[in-house]
Amino acid sequence: MGTVKITSWNVAHLERLTRAHPTAKERRRRDAVVREIRELAPDILCLLEGPAGEAGIDLVANDLLDGEWVAVKAADGNYATRGDQWIWFLVRQDLADRASLLPVGTWDTFAGVSWTCHLWGEFTEGTHRHYRHPQVLILDWNGLRVEFIGLHLKSKFINQGERLWRDERERFIREALTARIKMATEAVNVRAYIDAKFRQVGNPALFVLGDFNDGPGKEYFEEQYLFFDLIANIQGNVFATSRFLNHGLFDIPDELCWTVRFRDFVQPDRRPEILLDHILFTQGLVNGSLPWQVKPHAGKVEHEVHELVNAGLPKDSQTSDHRPVSLLVTTGPNP
Repeated sequence: MGTVKITSWNVAHLERLTRAHPTAKERRRRDAVVREIRELAPDILCLLEGPAGEAGIDLVANDLLDGEWVAVKAADGNYATRGDQWIWFLVRQDLADRASLLPVGTWDTFAGVSWTCHLWGEFTEGTHRHYRHPQVLILDWNGLRVEFIGLHLKSKFINQGERLWRDERERFIREALTARIKMATEAVNVRAYIDAKFRQVGNPALFVLGDFNDGPGKEYFEEQYLFFDLIANIQGNVFATSRFLNHGLFDIPDELCWTVRFRDFVQPDRRPEILLDHILFTQGLVNGSLPWQVKPHAGKVEHEVHELVNAGLPKDSQTSDHRPVSLLVTTGPNP
């Protein structure tokens, strides 16, 4: 029996730490990020808000982390990602020969490149696609194909949102609903890929991990506009139990089940600690039918490591506003 540690971390604009001439503040933060990754010691690391392009992630893996982890790259060089916040997988050197990245064209064949999108209550048809295309790490574990779907769903951030909420509330709500509808369709597209895997393999080993960006005003929009969360769309239908995804943090104490502190101007009285970062996985990884198993209490938010590394650092030099999420998987021989 062995273990594999899987970690997802939004490192908050890691691109800025790969510049040729960093400021003193950026050097302090860069050193702290490296220290936190080493303290986390993951076997598989899903990085969110990673650098744009292969040269940037090579600098992170080879220069900053001294080659201890290897960046898994697309064989065709296509990541279908816009902006400068990319999704990357780093794996330990001893796993590098087993790891590859699913071509984005394969995802698009199974789930669609783009899709129709109707705004709330409207019949006019538009289209939407991923701003940051999901990246899928494939790991060959002695013949078992394990897939890790890395997600960073597009933020619901509304420019000047707090001012609009205060002074032009109807405009804010319309813009926020538009953003939420688009994000919900992204989640449905992810579910379409998962369902395609179940049509190909009766018992797939799948993980979904990353930053799902479910806020601000989450409960407000659920209660007032019957618009429900992203997790439910990705997890699936509870009545289709074999295809329903489990959550890696379901059995940790409530007071520890958060990854970001965020003062929600829509609901200022709500608890500021919110859970934006997740690890989900298929039923075969808990019911004993696969050689990889997720045992009870295997998941956690890495509060201790994060706070020890950032203790004493000024706010502008701290590693990230997100705490990492980890899951320890027990491995064994194929049954």
